Amino acid sequence: MNKLQKKIVEKIQAEGAISFREFMAMCLYDKKYGYYQTRSAIGRKGDFFTSAHLGSILGRILGKRVMALAPENGPVHVVELGGGEGYLALDMLDYIAKEDLSLYQRLQYHFVEQNPAVFNENQKRLQTHLNRIIFYSSLFELNPLPSAFVFSNEFFDAFPVHLLTRREDILSEIYIGYKAPNYLRIFKEPSREAWRELEELGISVGEGCTIEVNADIEEIYHVLGEKIEQFHMVTIDYGYTQDELYHPDRKQGTLMGYHKHAAYDNVFQLEGEMDLTCHVNFDALIHYGEKYGIDPKYFKNQRTYLMDFGLFDLFQEGKEPTTTEAFQLKTLLLPGSMGDVFKILVQEKN
Repeated sequence: MNKLQKKIVEKIQAEGAISFREFMAMCLYDKKYGYYQTRSAIGRKGDFFTSAHLGSILGRILGKRVMALAPENGPVHVVELGGGEGYLALDMLDYIAKEDLSLYQRLQYHFVEQNPAVFNENQKRLQTHLNRIIFYSSLFELNPLPSAFVFSNEFFDAFPVHLLTRREDILSEIYIGYKAPNYLRIFKEPSREAWRELEELGISVGEGCTIEVNADIEEIYHVLGEKIEQFHMVTIDYGYTQDELYHPDRKQGTLMGYHKHAAYDNVFQLEGEMDLTCHVNFDALIHYGEKYGIDPKYFKNQRTYLMDFGLFDLFQEGKEPTTTEAFQLKTLLLPGSMGDVFKILVQEKN
């Protein structure tokens, strides 16, 4: 029993049971032992890698979008949610500095990342751009901005979720108990937060199905709407529309654990040492955006977004892709690749 499991078990014994959402939150965000509080390396050295770890193409495309949308005069603000190890920030800033130095000199990069374990590495990795970057441990720390380019890469999939299930026509929320040496699933009346999400989004749970519900999305849009007067927001993540995500054919939901590049259906192990993640309900992002005056403008897979917004411009004028770039292109563009799996949602507040 590791230290986090011991802490979780003690909490369960004190309270009788805890919601799965609380279990997942402790596994990922416990201040001393949580996965995202203690892991300084992901990518090939860690448990998973993202599009940003494949190379610089995604960061360069996002940099092109910043350049295309930036105001002609005055400060240019970029806000990255869940910036992680800083690879996208580095690729974007390198590209903008090379292509438009005057814009780069007007740019302020707001880097939001709550994981303290990556802070020192980010300081080293982003050394050449530190005079352009402000670091935040929470979106709440962000000062009001008149306008911004906001983006995230695999941000919403890391939120702790409520687990809901319907058995014999009874809707329940899954809580976690413990009887040595195993965790137990306990079925209880859904919490107020879970009920609110079901009702707000019109989610129905099919017989025999288990689904995940993220009750923290609204707060992000609420805070963004309050902090930034106008913005263009790009969300990169894996997920589905609501009808696809909660289709009866997907009876077991999408909850998975990742440890050393292996995927696990059993998430009740390796507490604090394994990443836990769920597919994103993009309709929920659209719904809560619209609730706070943030309109959907574009929703397609990552491959299409890259091609729509300048991928081939990066390789014009007879320049052949390097071996690394060729691998990136293959991984991002071929059917069934990351470019297919990941979706991109663009929203705007004017």
